[in-house]
Amino acid sequence: MWRIVFLYICVCASANNDFPTFRKCCPEGQNLIKVMNPDVVNLEDSYECLDSAFETVYNITNPKPTLFVSEGVTVEYGMPMECDFEMIPYDGNIQLSESSNYCYDRLVVEIINGTVKKVIPKTIALVCNGTELNNESSVKVINIRKCCPPGQTYDTEFHMCRRGGEGYDERWLIEKLQAFSGVVYEFDDGLQCKSAEYAVELREEKFFVVLLERRLDISNRNREGGGGQSPQGNWCVDREYNSRGLVARVCTEDCSRFDALCVRKCCPVGQHYLPFHCGTLAGRCVPNKDDKVLYDLSDYVHRTKSKYGVGDIMGLRSDIQCKSGKISLNRSYPSDWHHLTRNGDMESALGVRSDYCLEVFDTSFCGVDPYVSAVTCFIKEALIKDFRLSFVLNSLSAVCLALTLIVYCAIPELRNLHGRNLICHVSMMLLAYSCLARAQYEFVSNRTLCTVLGYGIYFGFVSAFAWLNVMCADIWWTFGSVRTVNPLQKGSAGRRRFCWYSLYAWSVSVSLTLIMFLFDKFPVADVLDANMGMYRCWFAADQNAESDWPHYIFFVIPLGLVSCSNFVLWVLTARHCSRVKSEVHRLQAGSVGDRVRRRFRIDKANFVLTGKLWVVMGAGWCSELLSTLAFNPDQWIWTIVDMVNELQGVFIFIILIFKPKLYYLIRKRLGFSRTSKNPRLEKPDAQKNGTSSTARTSSTFLSRTISSDERAHARVSLPNNNAKQL
Repeated sequence: MWRIVFLYICVCASANNDFPTFRKCCPEGQNLIKVMNPDVVNLEDSYECLDSAFETVYNITNPKPTLFVSEGVTVEYGMPMECDFEMIPYDGNIQLSESSNYCYDRLVVEIINGTVKKVIPKTIALVCNGTELNNESSVKVINIRKCCPPGQTYDTEFHMCRRGGEGYDERWLIEKLQAFSGVVYEFDDGLQCKSAEYAVELREEKFFVVLLERRLDISNRNREGGGGQSPQGNWCVDREYNSRGLVARVCTEDCSRFDALCVRKCCPVGQHYLPFHCGTLAGRCVPNKDDKVLYDLSDYVHRTKSKYGVGDIMGLRSDIQCKSGKISLNRSYPSDWHHLTRNGDMESALGVRSDYCLEVFDTSFCGVDPYVSAVTCFIKEALIKDFRLSFVLNSLSAVCLALTLIVYCAIPELRNLHGRNLICHVSMMLLAYSCLARAQYEFVSNRTLCTVLGYGIYFGFVSAFAWLNVMCADIWWTFGSVRTVNPLQKGSAGRRRFCWYSLYAWSVSVSLTLIMFLFDKFPVADVLDANMGMYRCWFAADQNAESDWPHYIFFVIPLGLVSCSNFVLWVLTARHCSRVKSEVHRLQAGSVGDRVRRRFRIDKANFVLTGKLWVVMGAGWCSELLSTLAFNPDQWIWTIVDMVNELQGVFIFIILIFKPKLYYLIRKRLGFSRTSKNPRLEKPDAQKNGTSSTARTSSTFLSRTISSDERAHARVSLPNNNAKQL
């Protein structure tokens, strides 16, 4: 029996001799300090252990041990005693040897002439002069960043470090990370992300977190993806407050990688904003000392979760940089309302913006409970568009459109097919410009009214472009028609065609508006959510912003396609017009020739009128679209483009009303003129019982419907007419 016990002791002793030995300078629970006296001649710097005596004399708090040795490594304590040693930095590996000529530890404090100077903890080696460390035997040093200082754990509800966590030590943290044995762990605390990165909070409840030397391997428990490896060194881990779970904070620029809601915080983690005086934003960030200033984002997060379905993962990023100062938004004021979007931007009366931050304002000294609100960058007045000029121009356009509508509705000679198309077009333009003028007159505080005005503007412009498309198609059909119709059916044919035109124009306008309304009321994606009337009586996103996709999908692209189709129809009509013109010139004077020429003049006048309307509406629209997509124009270019678009009603009034024939009809309707000195004024372009758009026997192919006798007469008279010219 004694032989077996003796053999076991020998084997254990032999095994223990095989374990590598790590030499730590100071005893367990102590760190290293450097004492310097540069004012004393011939007194070299010394290194001491931060024991209770130094703590008492210099009022120093000894940090928790920052070098932790795992299982499988033998530890011996003590500095080189019988030699002059020097400090050297270590290269990431700690040498292991039986020699006592060196030791490793963490330097945490420097005392210079009796003055304490805290330094960033760093691992150093104290080596006897002339001693070369053996590189053959070494252990790895793995750095672990703890999110909070010693004795504190991280609160994921209020996003701060709080005291708590009894029975918690570094060994618990290493076990949670499934770390390695046979290594030395170097502990730091705190996390510093880059300026463009967010610190995303990953709880053990949602993610697996495993240590891979200098990185973390992260995987989502509930689905594939949503993890990967963390950036080297840009992470920290800690125990979750009031829980036995692990929480990791990882720096990232892509919050969607973890399906996280990322927001900006004005002050660093663990601090809040304290104003200097009541009623002013001037102040400073101060550390949290009690629970009355907790960073409670529940109101913001719950609304965003219910609307966009985001998860429980949060990411924080500190501070914003503003060139022209900052302004604070008070949530108790209706005009200062603001919410968070799915990607962490802020929606407010100023638009969807990323230059903001949320913070706790400690106003308890003013008799007001601390509250969380937003701070955003101040916009200079020079950069804000002056809507007073826009209101005047839009109102002028609305008045001109109203006068045009009254004239066309009051004169019977103008209420033919082409005239009815113009009436519908002008009425929709009047609706759009009336709503636009009201929205720009003053701030619309009523959200429902603002939404109604926004949809009125949208429906008016979409319908106006649809009716312009109808007019372009109608004039192209007139010049390009190959069929004939009995002249006695011209009135019924015109009414039938107007019904088809109305069905097309109104169905397109109502369908686009209804689709946009449904996606706005029941959002399925950010790119389809117009947020009409959210903070302005139009699409919510700023023009050309990344979130401006609904404006392009529902407004810019459809109307751009209509403008392009109108241009194509106008070009095709011009080709038909030139062919008809050459055909008309071959006809001789007479009943047939005069009728053909008169019909051609009517069709040509309508064609030119439609072209002018397209130039007014389409050209301004295309110039704005090209200036938006092709380059970033200066402010004065935008001003000119906006003024052209805002004066469209005036241009339409000039095109449709400022004509001699129409002036004569107006005077005749008012009873100021009964006869005309110019006989052509008695025959207006648009006749009461028919128009070129109604009769298929138009000048385009009128020669196809002429009787054989009339054709023979035209051919016989042609040489005689040429002889007279000679």
